[in-house]
Amino acid sequence: SGDPSMVAVNASWGLGLAVVGGEVTPDDYLVSKVTREVVRAEIHDKHVEYVPDPEGQGAVCVEVPADRREARCLSDDALAALVDVAKRVERHFGSRQDIEWAIARDTEPPDGLYLLQSRPVTAVAKPDRKPAPESAIAAVMSTFGANVTKRGDQ
Repeated sequence: SGDPSMVAVNASWGLGLAVVGGEVTPDDYLVSKVTREVVRAEIHDKHVEYVPDPEGQGAVCVEVPADRREARCLSDDALAALVDVAKRVERHFGSRQDIEWAIARDTEPPDGLYLLQSRPVTAVAKPDRKPAPESAIAAVMSTFGANVTKRGDQ
């Protein structure tokens, strides 16, 4: 769930398809809701991006030019604008939100910043604390609801 006084931001070049599909590791930022200071910025190699198809048929995957691959894709001003939007959305819904957003090409937020979707942050379910199977065959059989006992067990 993370620190409620912070906003976590993931960002990459182009449309969100490369991030959603796991083709790139997005830049990862942690920004204070109070001061809007960037507390952490982890910049990754963003080697591909999806852009609108010039023929108007959806999106196409293209290589990111070398000079942009490891460049930070969000300025401090853009991150501050995203924090402002996140705070407004959370106030509106009354809970922490997972927000999908986009920034129009060749603009600097708040101009060109679009909110695409918002949904409540859901808690991660705790894994079952089942005892580890004693053998590989026990693991396979337990998947199908069968118990395996060692010879001599009652």
